[in-house]
Amino acid sequence: MLQTLSIRQFAIIEQLEIELKQGLTVLSGETGAGKSIIIDAISQLIGARASQNLVRHGEDKAVVEGVFDIDHNPVVQQMLNDKGIDQDDFMIVKREIMKTGKSICRINNHTVTLNELRTVMQELLDIHGQHETQHLLKPKYHLTLLDEYSKGRYADVKQTYELFFMNYREKQDELKKLEQKDDSLLQRLDLIKFQHKELTQAKLVAGEKVAMSEDINRLRNFEKLNIELTKAAGYLSSEDNILDQLFDFTESLKEVNEILSGQYSQLIEETQNTYYQLEDAKHRLHDAQTLNEYDEQTLNELEERMNLIQQLERKYGVDHDELILLIDRLETEINQIENLEESTSHLKEEIEELYKQLVNTGNKLAKERRKDALQLRNDILEEIHHLEMKSANFEFAFTKSEPMIDGLETMEFMISPNKGEPLKSLYKIASGGELSRIMLALKSIFAESKGQTAILFDEVDTGVSGRVAQKMAEKMKMIAEHMQVICISHLPQVAAISDHHLYIEKHEREDRTVTSVTELTGDAKINEVARMISGVEVTPLTLEHAAELIEQNKEK
Repeated sequence: MLQTLSIRQFAIIEQLEIELKQGLTVLSGETGAGKSIIIDAISQLIGARASQNLVRHGEDKAVVEGVFDIDHNPVVQQMLNDKGIDQDDFMIVKREIMKTGKSICRINNHTVTLNELRTVMQELLDIHGQHETQHLLKPKYHLTLLDEYSKGRYADVKQTYELFFMNYREKQDELKKLEQKDDSLLQRLDLIKFQHKELTQAKLVAGEKVAMSEDINRLRNFEKLNIELTKAAGYLSSEDNILDQLFDFTESLKEVNEILSGQYSQLIEETQNTYYQLEDAKHRLHDAQTLNEYDEQTLNELEERMNLIQQLERKYGVDHDELILLIDRLETEINQIENLEESTSHLKEEIEELYKQLVNTGNKLAKERRKDALQLRNDILEEIHHLEMKSANFEFAFTKSEPMIDGLETMEFMISPNKGEPLKSLYKIASGGELSRIMLALKSIFAESKGQTAILFDEVDTGVSGRVAQKMAEKMKMIAEHMQVICISHLPQVAAISDHHLYIEKHEREDRTVTSVTELTGDAKINEVARMISGVEVTPLTLEHAAELIEQNKEK
């Protein structure tokens, strides 16, 4: 849940600190007071697109920060662990929006991308407003909503179908490319045959370039190498050399060690080891002198070979080892082109077999979806009947289609709001009040299926009043028993039933407009509910009515 919200230099808000609690919280206030701006600020925390227009005039940046309780959300905790973000029982999300329009997202002071922020926040908070209503109206999202409602019951079948579908489409694309090859294919064949012949004739051997570089370097530096080898060997072989001195040194140490009761035994052992190592070095240096021969012809051959390899590397744009791999790839492509007809026939057989598997799995998926669709239909009907649409009917229209990533069929929500009316698409509903109730019913079901811990309703109660408004208020109160609900509302019924009431108002201060938030309790809440009832003038009668409405909701 969202515990605290801090907003600074955001639109007309100079600075706000809002404490939010569990249950149903209502935000009310006059039109233009800044309620929607607060929603816009919260939207930034879940990854909405930033804009320079959100930065308060004259300021360099706007900052929105929210503290979320994630103590009972193992999914989010695991996501933070996977991203290497330190965590506790709380998560701090911060969004800084610059006046250039760019923004910075942080989780627990760890910078994240906008997509990473969205991925985490979709597990915590959902905002339902006009845009979300449009989202729910579109049939292309309805199958996804059904799958979310299923809570992974047929996830294995769906995943298997998706794998078959992607493989099927990949093979189809491959076949299409093969069938489109004509004259250009023959030209390509001539080119890659030439390339294959050129690379094969080079007789490239793995690792040869490194070995040749070493040999070329040795031959080019023959004289210097010979001088240094002779010099190094001389230190170990000449008269009064290091080895003889080290031997004499060791013998003297032995005498000292005997007098001092073995205090130099360790040093004698280390000195002897050094002697043996230098003795070995002397033989190796003599061997190197013997092998260090200059052969101009060999050097010319190596340099010529190296030039050839470097030319091929430049020509093909890859290094020596990749050239060797390129030979195999060219050979594979040559065989594929030369056996185009055979390849096409074999590919068609593969596609046919994949299609059978795809259809078989798709039918299983459709069968599983229909089981959950029946239960979802009953749940939706129960919700909309509770919201005073007792004669409404709700169904799912499944339509067979060509294989798609989602399955072998499309699905659309169909509604008949009143008895005797035919079923029709959600977007064809004329009444705003009916649409608001259906959206609340759908949202209450899908929000729970997503496992989110907070939901924000932005004037979801538009177009309703009276008994329907009371039912919608009760529905939001019921949802608030399972998750945090924050609601912007103009309905007194919703305000009266709320657990917490925040009043948004704007003032002028020092020739600037600022927004403030006040938590209403007692008489202050009664006065605001009365204002929402009357709309204009608050009378003793509306105050009495407001107090009665609040008291009645306390008893529920």
